[in-house]
Amino acid sequence: MDVSEALSIIKRGLKKEIVESKHFLDQCRDRNLEPASVREVLINNDLLGILEQDTDLYKILFFYEQRKDLNIILKILPDKRLRLVTLFPCYSERRKR
Repeated sequence: MDVSEALSIIKRGLKKEIVESKHFLDQCRDRNLEPASVREVLINNDLLGILEQDTDLYKILFFYEQRKDLNIILKILPDKRLRLVTLFPCYSERRKR
């Protein structure tokens, strides 16, 4: 799947059902982030970038806070739903290198 097709699926999928992996939920807990607040970021904030990591696995960057981005690794499932694999906040200066 090419990146433009993946981006199209991701943009549609963010408005629909999203599956959260156990690892994703553990990472939210470890980083003191509520899964519901992460969903709000996915739905309401700007998508800043997309990098293909592996087959059907993508790193998505979202605007998060004034000086931070939220990096989310997600997988596109065969039925075109999205599975959130992991996440990590990152200072936006790293994105601008």
